[in-house]
Amino acid sequence: MASRALGAVAALAGAALVSQAPAFADQYLQRLAGRLDQVRFDVARIEQAARAEAMTVDDYIAAFTTSARSAHRRQGRILQDQVADRTRLEAALAALRGARPWQRPLRLVSHGDGATARATLDDFAPALPLGPSGLLYALSGALMGLGAKAGIARVIAVARAKRRRPA
Repeated sequence: MASRALGAVAALAGAALVSQAPAFADQYLQRLAGRLDQVRFDVARIEQAARAEAMTVDDYIAAFTTSARSAHRRQGRILQDQVADRTRLEAALAALRGARPWQRPLRLVSHGDGATARATLDDFAPALPLGPSGLLYALSGALMGLGAKAGIARVIAVARAKRRRPA
């Protein structure tokens, strides 16, 4: 009886934990899209400034990065980073949006942005997984919880058997 209860608790704990993966991925996706919107706004301002100087964006940034003044070179690196961020975040967002719901958590690992993931985790609000992907993750988590319970029980049984054997 205690073993069944422990199995149920393990299954529920696994289901509750793993079912949050799609919710986290959705919240991360929203935050990533917001970051991309801001970066696009910033890069548009860089492009506008370059046009005002009758320069390409690359030439405009190079004017900063090749300056004799360290403050200008530092600003040039910031501008380069903003342009690079746009490309990187667009690729990450496209990869996540192109993924099926059950693939998103895995794509998040391969295309994720560490700062955005940490910020998402800081503000993460657990969700009730009622959609197909949430239920699939809940079922997977329940099976993992049962597997973990079975593995722990096996390790304990082997340890007890070794103690009972005469030396």
